[in-house]
Amino acid sequence: MGLMGAFDDLSLRTKIGAAVLTATVSGLIVGGVAIGTLNDLNADAAAAQRQTITVETAAGQFAKNIESFSGNLSAMRLYPALADRISTNLEANKKAITEALSSLETSLAGDPAGSEAVTKARGDWEAFLAFISAPQTGNPSADELAAAVKEYDRVYNALVDDETLLQERAEHLSEQSIAQGEQAGRAATWTVAGLLAAGVLISLLLGFRVASRVRGTVRQVALVAEGLAEGDLTRTSGVTTHDEVGRMAAAMDRGIGRLRDDLVQLAGNAGTLNSAANQLTAVSGQVDAAAAEASAQAGSVASAADVVSNNLQVVSAGSEEMGSAIRDISVSTTEASEVAVQAVEVAAATNTIVARLGESSTEIASVVKTITAIAEQTNLLALNATIEAARAGESGKGFAVVAGEVKDLAQETAKATEDISRRVQAIQSDTGGAVSAIGEISSIIERINGIQLTIASAVEEQTATTQEMNRTLSEAATGAGNIAQTIGGVSDATRRTSGAVGETRQAAGDLAITATQLQALVSRFRY
Repeated sequence: MGLMGAFDDLSLRTKIGAAVLTATVSGLIVGGVAIGTLNDLNADAAAAQRQTITVETAAGQFAKNIESFSGNLSAMRLYPALADRISTNLEANKKAITEALSSLETSLAGDPAGSEAVTKARGDWEAFLAFISAPQTGNPSADELAAAVKEYDRVYNALVDDETLLQERAEHLSEQSIAQGEQAGRAATWTVAGLLAAGVLISLLLGFRVASRVRGTVRQVALVAEGLAEGDLTRTSGVTTHDEVGRMAAAMDRGIGRLRDDLVQLAGNAGTLNSAANQLTAVSGQVDAAAAEASAQAGSVASAADVVSNNLQVVSAGSEEMGSAIRDISVSTTEASEVAVQAVEVAAATNTIVARLGESSTEIASVVKTITAIAEQTNLLALNATIEAARAGESGKGFAVVAGEVKDLAQETAKATEDISRRVQAIQSDTGGAVSAIGEISSIIERINGIQLTIASAVEEQTATTQEMNRTLSEAATGAGNIAQTIGGVSDATRRTSGAVGETRQAAGDLAITATQLQALVSRFRY
């Protein structure tokens, strides 16, 4: 990762604190170095000043005591009476000169020219002392005196030259100290400036590093945010640092990734929802058509049931007439001959009625088959509608209830038609019996004169048969009414089914519109 990579992963507070701490430490270092340098400069300046003062003082003391010593020598020659006092002064001058030379020798130990000047001054001083300490004759000649004066001037002038040379060395030392102080000051200035520049540079580098990395990561996050505002979910920040901005960028990348996955799933669900809505609309149309057809078939069945009911009423009326005729036969057995003719006529009429009853029974059977077929078809349609309503989910619950009611009505219709079929079979069977009875009546009428007892018995049997026929016809009429009522319920159920199908179609249309709007909304994003 590297040092800078590890630095980039630090928190913003730590990185900014590091830059501030670097600047603070740099300032403290610069301040400490500056203070230390100033202290050193002050110490060096003080030492140089003390050395200069010491050299100047010693050089001045040397010069002063040389002059004083020379003056005391002259005074001793001029004032012999003061020799003791002047000797004390001379010793003090010697001591002061020796101390001055020792001080100069110590102070100028690091200066070769100064040391050389001090050595020369010491030698000249010793030569001067040796000259003045040399024994003298009592009466020197003029030449000897002149030579002595000349030698004195030489050694004394050598000391004066030494005084001048020492003063010059003192001045040179002072100038050198000043130059060294200035040089040390410049060096200290450059040192402080270098440290300050290094601290500022490091602080600037850290600050620039922090600012550039933060600006770069924020710019990348801003690009991702701009893409999100424009609906572009394909952008990622690519920030890998672990500071606050890096964690924010990583969180945004994760959030956009989840949003992108949700939109992909939402787009798929919207397509599925749109397809289901279209399929529900188509199924609703099919169910509506089937319900309309069932309603029409129910109307036809109701009309057929009315016809059956009317025919049964006619048969019932004919049966009542036949019963009346049989009663007339029973009452008028004594008038058998006359009644026989009437019986033949009544038998013919009865035969016609019974034939019509047989035809009506056949028609009823045909209608019952039609009703049965319609009931089976209605049951099948109700089953299909229940399946499609289950596929539709919540929006098909109401339609499922209606389909269940239609299915129940279809099953009741099937049961009713089965009952009617059984009764019609009974009617047909009874009709066959009636035909046989009428045949027997015709035979009896032909032999009525000879077999009255047989006629009476046949009349009784015919009476019972007629009563059973009336009962059967009454039940058939009741069954036909029930069929009409059931078919009316089927018609009402189909009308309710049509209404529910219309509502389902409307809901499916709204669902399709919602799915289309959802797809349009999802299409505004790029993912």
